[in-house]
Amino acid sequence: MAWVAGDRLQGGKYTIERELGRGRFGITYLVKNSNSDRLVVKTLNDDLLRPLTQQERERLETMYLQEALKLQKCKHKHIVQVTEVFKEGEHSCLVMEYVDGDSLADLRPPILSEADALRYIQQIGEALIVVHQNELIHRDVHPGNILLRNREGQLEAVLIDFGLALDFDHILTTSRTKETSDGFTPPELYTKRTIARAYSDIYSLAATLYKLLTGRTPVNAVKRKVDGEHLVSPKEFNPQISDRVNGAILTGMKLDHKERSQSMREWLDSLGLSGETPQPVSTVLPNPNPNREKKINWTLVIAAIAAIGALLSGIAALIPILKQSPSPSPSSLSPSPSSTKTP
Repeated sequence: MAWVAGDRLQGGKYTIERELGRGRFGITYLVKNSNSDRLVVKTLNDDLLRPLTQQERERLETMYLQEALKLQKCKHKHIVQVTEVFKEGEHSCLVMEYVDGDSLADLRPPILSEADALRYIQQIGEALIVVHQNELIHRDVHPGNILLRNREGQLEAVLIDFGLALDFDHILTTSRTKETSDGFTPPELYTKRTIARAYSDIYSLAATLYKLLTGRTPVNAVKRKVDGEHLVSPKEFNPQISDRVNGAILTGMKLDHKERSQSMREWLDSLGLSGETPQPVSTVLPNPNPNREKKINWTLVIAAIAAIGALLSGIAALIPILKQSPSPSPSSLSPSPSSTKTP
């Protein structure tokens, strides 16, 4: 059954505000908790569950919960965070943070500069590295599933709407065409012959970068593979794109997954994006320990005093010797070779 505004879950812990959206697999709701914080609850769609046998339904529920628990372990500032997993009657539910912002699909104008596009791509790419380390694949990366959140006046990308348990389609069908995003889904996700891996998310993220830099959705992977349609180089639409970025996009969107980068880190490196997202660098670096400078200065002062003291002691020791020495003769005033040496 679908919940409506006012319905209460978990004994009143969460109250439904409204439905945010639904797909073949899941329904997403905006809720408030007992502290009036807004959150998102996602559950499996009854329309999917209804025709299944009890055994199939239990298997899908198990897959969904297993992947939900993996997603809960994916802690990264650019991944929507899962805060709780629970059962409401026969429904498995995920509670996630609510990100209030537009998606990259809503950009106006639709084309970003290369620097801005790469900043968002790196944020999502780094997030996907964490996802892949937790043995998950997003399966549905595209501009509509990347929200822009305002954090301290700066926009940052957040990855949402993971395709949990999409591999369940393998049990029932030979294709996943109902769960694909035209232009962003790699060819292997249209059939059951190839299991999704990191290279699948790489294709989708490369296609997303293509869209951000050109304003155009790339040609569907099936049309490329079956009908022989040509993938136009993004640089042909936008000559401002660098050769390096253009090449990385085309490599990331190779139809044969073996010809793509095999890890997200490798593909980000091909874009020149190493390590975490770079932050603005100040020309004057702050002193990480303001007291350290004072300690260094006092040390120098003490060392200087000690050196002066040693010098004065040496002079004092020479005074009695100088008093006992006879007065120099006029000839001794002329410098000798040995007088220039340091004693």
